[in-house]
Amino acid sequence: MIEEEQIRRDRLKALQDGGTNPYPARAHRSHTAKDFFENFEELESSQEKITVCGRIRAIRKHGGIAFVVLQDSSGKMQVVLHKQTLGENDYNNFFETSDVGDFFEFFGAVFTTKKGEESLKAETIRILTKSLLPLPEKFHGLTDLETRYRQRYLDLIANEDSMKLALSRAKMVRAMREFLEGNGFMEVETPILQPIPGGANAKPFTTHHNTLHTDLYLRIAPELYLKRLVVGGMEKVYEFARCFRNEGISPQHNPEFTQIEAYWAYATIEELIDHLEGLVLAALHAITDGKDEVVIDDTVLSFKNIPRKTFREVIIEHTQIDLDAYTDESGLRNVMDETGVKTEGVYGYGELVDALYKHGARPKVIQPTFVTDYPAAMKPLAKRRENNPHYSASAQLVVLGMEMCNAFNELNDPLEQEDRFREQETLREQGSEEAQRIDDDYLTALKHGMPPTAGYGIGIDRLVMLLTASKTIKDVILFPALKPRHDSSDSSESSAPSTQPEDKQG
Repeated sequence: MIEEEQIRRDRLKALQDGGTNPYPARAHRSHTAKDFFENFEELESSQEKITVCGRIRAIRKHGGIAFVVLQDSSGKMQVVLHKQTLGENDYNNFFETSDVGDFFEFFGAVFTTKKGEESLKAETIRILTKSLLPLPEKFHGLTDLETRYRQRYLDLIANEDSMKLALSRAKMVRAMREFLEGNGFMEVETPILQPIPGGANAKPFTTHHNTLHTDLYLRIAPELYLKRLVVGGMEKVYEFARCFRNEGISPQHNPEFTQIEAYWAYATIEELIDHLEGLVLAALHAITDGKDEVVIDDTVLSFKNIPRKTFREVIIEHTQIDLDAYTDESGLRNVMDETGVKTEGVYGYGELVDALYKHGARPKVIQPTFVTDYPAAMKPLAKRRENNPHYSASAQLVVLGMEMCNAFNELNDPLEQEDRFREQETLREQGSEEAQRIDDDYLTALKHGMPPTAGYGIGIDRLVMLLTASKTIKDVILFPALKPRHDSSDSSESSAPSTQPEDKQG
């Protein structure tokens, strides 16, 4: 036990011995700090008594008067304690038993100090929670990344930017919901525990249901269930889905993440891209007071009138390889080997193209760009372009080399979908741990008929990271995945690769 904790425990015992309950069940708050400032003039003129509650962040004592900085979720305010008003016993007892970090309730009238500070003059005080451990040192905040991520509660207390980031995320999600609801989409929920992990190419987490005596998988995507609902007649559906992928951790990936997926019957991929631009702008406006741009490391990124380029154009621009000239696996593998792009452990034409894209082209796409028409082999769930079936009717928003969303016209031909599932199963037999599996129930749903549908997915964590100019995804996830404490190696990001060629997360 550290010395500071022992001192606080001694003060806790002193409170209890004196008949005070340091952890009462109820508090009586009439005003928050925000209410206090917004209504100050009226409260001061009426001399109405109010009650405020919060955590003590600082105490300054000057003889028979003390100044307390009180903080709640809406902000900080000043409470003034006068020995003459409180009485000598209560005044002295406060300093003998209280610490920075304790929660208190103060009752009194508002007034303005001689220095012009809007304050509350306490007439009664009551402890609400006795803290037994000190807060981070206030002048330098909490700077150790390990502690910030493992003890997020301290990070939120000590670092205002961390709290602002959490609030920005909440505002962004709310704005996206409002945009979708305003455009006629309905929010639904789909299973997290699934008998078959579908809707993306990723390695799943496995669990076991004791009563059913069966293995289940934490969902890697909600896609196949949402499209079942389209079959059932829900023409515009979406879900903010918690998803799980058993893969490496990086500055852009966390094995547990949130994504939004939405499906729109009768929409074209072009209509969907317009819709996506509006959705991203709504999210950006919510956290930037209406701005269309974000500045990251002196780079100005504009999300208004986002340009569109085909996948083939992007590959040619950055690798000088024309995919129209290499439409089979062996030919593409040979030219990739010649240009130095590693192909070992990569299976099938789709994964080869994905490796070429991820290592040779995508990192060079800096400004927001909708990359369209991905090779059909990369998109097992997307419809092919009618004018060129080698490519799919698909799009991704790419910014700073990151995939921010994934969209395409959904494959609704059950026979072609079954063929593509079997192609994926062949890749699994060859050793791919991320190829999709045959979902017979989903095929049955398609056989009942799904109208022409466009859909998309956006990784919420990655979008927040981008729009708030955060350096790592761990900053925007309140409780990110971390290595166990007993692991002596670096606990930041793993260098293990993460391959997500088909996910709607982006």
